[in-house]
Amino acid sequence: MRLLERDHPLAVVRDRAARAAEGGGRLVLLAGEAGIGKTVLLRALAEELPREQVLWGMCDALSTPRPLGPLRDVAHALGPGVTTLLADGAPPHEVFAAVLDALRARPRTLVIEDLHWADDATADLVRYLGRRISSLPLLLVLSYRDGLAADHPLVPVVGDLVSLPDTRRVQLAPLSRGAVEQLCAGSRLDAAEVHRRTAGNPFYVSQIVAQPESRLPASVREAVLARAAVLDPEHRRCLELLSCTPEPVGGALLGALGVPPATVEALIGTGLVDRHGDGLAFRHEIARSAVLDAAPGPAVDRHAAMIAALEATGGDASVLAHHSAAAGDVQRVLRHARAAAAEAARSGAHRQSAELYRLALEATEQITAQHTEPATALVEPTTRAELMEALGTELYLTDRLAEAIDVLTRAVGLRRELGDAVAVGAGHRIISDYAWYHGDGAAAAEHDRAAREILAGADDPREWGFALANHAYLAAHRGDGPGASRAGQDAQQIAEELADPALHGTAAIGLSIARLLGGDVAARSDLLDASATGVRRKLDELATAPVSNLAHLDVEQGRFAEADAVLADALALSERLDVQICTMWQRGVRARLRLLQGRWAEAEEDARAVLDRGEMPLGRLWPRLVLGVLTARRSAPPDNPDLDVGWRIATGLDAPAALAAAVAALAEQAWLLRRPDPRLAEPVVARLLAEPFSGRGQTLAPVRRWSARMGAAGLPPLPPVPDGPEPEDRTDEGDRPYERALALWDAGAPTDLLAALPVLDELGAAAVAARFRARLRELGVNGIPRGPAPATRANPAGLTARQLDVLGLLVEGLSNADIAARLVISPRTADHHVSAVLAKLGVRSRGEAAAAARRTGVRA
Repeated sequence: MRLLERDHPLAVVRDRAARAAEGGGRLVLLAGEAGIGKTVLLRALAEELPREQVLWGMCDALSTPRPLGPLRDVAHALGPGVTTLLADGAPPHEVFAAVLDALRARPRTLVIEDLHWADDATADLVRYLGRRISSLPLLLVLSYRDGLAADHPLVPVVGDLVSLPDTRRVQLAPLSRGAVEQLCAGSRLDAAEVHRRTAGNPFYVSQIVAQPESRLPASVREAVLARAAVLDPEHRRCLELLSCTPEPVGGALLGALGVPPATVEALIGTGLVDRHGDGLAFRHEIARSAVLDAAPGPAVDRHAAMIAALEATGGDASVLAHHSAAAGDVQRVLRHARAAAAEAARSGAHRQSAELYRLALEATEQITAQHTEPATALVEPTTRAELMEALGTELYLTDRLAEAIDVLTRAVGLRRELGDAVAVGAGHRIISDYAWYHGDGAAAAEHDRAAREILAGADDPREWGFALANHAYLAAHRGDGPGASRAGQDAQQIAEELADPALHGTAAIGLSIARLLGGDVAARSDLLDASATGVRRKLDELATAPVSNLAHLDVEQGRFAEADAVLADALALSERLDVQICTMWQRGVRARLRLLQGRWAEAEEDARAVLDRGEMPLGRLWPRLVLGVLTARRSAPPDNPDLDVGWRIATGLDAPAALAAAVAALAEQAWLLRRPDPRLAEPVVARLLAEPFSGRGQTLAPVRRWSARMGAAGLPPLPPVPDGPEPEDRTDEGDRPYERALALWDAGAPTDLLAALPVLDELGAAAVAARFRARLRELGVNGIPRGPAPATRANPAGLTARQLDVLGLLVEGLSNADIAARLVISPRTADHHVSAVLAKLGVRSRGEAAAAARRTGVRA
């Protein structure tokens, strides 16, 4: 079929290829509906380039995609380093680094088709390459279907990539009526009717034009089947057999399936399949699906034949799992799904790994139902427990903590039935860890206690050491410095006896937190050493967890310069290793740091990015508190949902630092609203202020200050904080402009209040500045500065760059869904941005926001 109305997009891609060949890499996102001609356009480009320069990988429509499937398609051309790492199941960051090195060698064009079917590891790979594209002689072309659901995993990937400076998004449009007329020329087809029925979709048009003598098919499905109908029965049987697999079928597999060369030529002659390397692939998923749906006889037979051929040729485990499930062969499902899940986990495709472990678990249930002999019953609980434990890990890594805790609890029950005390204790220890991340401090403590009770009497010193390390971590966050120190030191002694660096580094986390809370700043180096051990040992969580905790403590203890440096390195490390939980926590901590530094726009950007990225309650703690405090300071609305959620998370944890920050935030809001907050009278607050804990003086210093302000404002103050042995916060607040302004409020003189106003106005703390101005009026001060003049300021509301974009689209009258589509962000992120714009502008509706933008001269 001729390439019509594609001159401009082809020229764009061609231009990007030329620039990439000169050394400045480029990325093209090629979007369009199914059948719009993405592959045809890319093949036209490929024909213009040297064959050895073009690498072509595909994402397949398998029930669970192959991990790094497109990379495996092209790995042979990237050299033995990449193929060896893939074969050995190396960690993703090592594979990605090898790919990066291979792509530096010479100019290349890497095409990855159908990215909407990508596994998580492939999505991470394109992100990784996209961020480094400028340093490569590479044109990276990613094709995908547009119109994806808001919760589709590709949406945030595209959002990340489209914002990169070297990215160009190309949208393919349907053919015009004139182009369809050209394609129908010389046939008896009514071009207008063809255009109406196909909506200008090139693939649909091509199938109909291929049969100009036939009655105009009512559907593309009929057009596809009419082309298949010309085959003799044996050739058609082979076409139907190939249609049951969504991935290309290589030459070895064709041979194992018994497809002779003559049949290959006959199938190519239909125009439904094309050559793909030494094998075949359907030209389009639409054609494959039409043939598959119309194939007579039981589909089980075709999948069984495919399984036999794949096993004979060493087929991919995920592909075998797909066909085994379709064939209803539960024994093979268990074997292949389990192997595929482990491979996906090693590749970093944790979402796909979880799906495969679920598939394997379902197979064990079916096997148990089919075989009730005692021999089967004896082995089945062990297999199920192992699968549940593996599934729990993958659910945790994909931010599904409630599900992970549930499945691991069931695994502990099975281990208990088997009498495996060590596995039961280890299960409780892991659940304790996950419960903490889930924001359930009580459950974390209960499982920690159960783990220690069981493992203290078990003959497994290593597991006992990890239970002690976990206890040290939880005790440190509870402010139990002595308990954390004892457990951490005991765990490290076991680690030294076992010569186990991983255990030693894990124990160092809780032990070092306790030391830092006690004022021993030298413990910072122990956390950095523990992280370095994790990097050397390729233990991703040990690499990232110590620096996550260090960054948090540096911020809370006022070491802002150190915190900035740690966070820069920690975020780069967590992103490289793809430890999402640590990335969320670190960016939330950075939001907290930016808030304290007075860099509020950056704080908001970080906080919203975290909320859009995952659901882990612990990771959402600081973003919610940051956004809640910003909302209070800017506009002091009567309702503050972010602060409410932050309070619920903080009170679910048994962590004084988190609770104290939430109490200070509520107290500040009460002061601004001049309204008591009943939550501040809850027993949890009284216990926080009355009970001793490590780092108490510094942790409670902000609470003391806000309690004093509330009392001075005639509000019920917080319960008194008894004096303790620890000194109060003496941190230099010179780099905390908001705290500096509040200190001037505490001083109370008119000159102090007037001096604070420019600081508050610059920060955008409109509600707080209004409180200062009201106090000045009460003191009889005349000539109080009115603050920023909206009509003369380009951005009086302190909108971020992204919020200005959103405001501009609000002025155009776009809905939230339209804004999300225009900016290539998720609808939830668009909702957040619109709400923030309304709050900053002090308006209640979209129309009022647009009017305010026009009235005040905000440049959107």
